[in-house]
Parts: sequence; C-alpha cells; structure tokens
Amino acid sequence: MTKCDDFFKALSDETRQSILRMLEQKEMCVCEIVGAFDVSQPTISHHLDILKRAGLIQSKRKGQNIYYSLNRDWFKECCCDFLSMFECCLDMVRTDKVVEKAGERKPAVKTAKRA
Repeated sequence: MTKCDDFFKALSDETRQSILRMLEQKEMCVCEIVGAFDVSQPTISHHLDILKRAGLIQSKRKGQNIYYSLNRDWFKECCCDFLSMFECCLDMVRTDKVVEKAGERKPAVKTAKRA
C-alpha cells in the first residue's frame, strides 16, 4: 500500500469529489455543504470524516461551527506521487523531488506552466 491509498479511495465517490471542488473554492461549515446536496447532514458528515481521515481536508472550530477546507499540500503531493510512478506522466509532474521508479532514481522532469 502506498501512503496515498486512502486518498484515492476517498476520491472514488462522486459526492466526495463534489465536496472537494466546493472546498477548493472556500472554507465551509457542514451546514453550507449540506445545502448543496439532497442528502442528510449525517451523510455529509460521514463523507467529511472519510475525507479528513484521508488527509484531503482540514477542519477548525469557529464558535459552535466546524469549518472545513481543502488540504491543498497533501492533495498536490498525492497527485504528484501517483503521476510520478508512470514513465509516461513524468513530464506532467512539476517538482524538485527525485522521482523513484521501479528501484531506480531519476530526476523529475520540470515542465513549463500551463496556460
């Protein structure tokens, strides 16, 4: 198992993908997130728990509410780690890290920023 396995398992659900897109735009409390879906608050809380355990979101308490936000650094790290496992994707990975592939070490390919 890789360190990002929970990341990809969490992404396997369309509702969680939608929640992540929402949280990419702004920090939100559970009541705001629930309003965007036709499901119960406990169901959304369950999805948020899965996302939090996978490291994809962070939470902080403000008064009586808990606000959630996308953990951008972890999201980027898992995406880059996954893509760097495949030779055909190395040109898409923009990092200063050394990419390890099948036991050999090679520098990651840097690409120009996309327009």
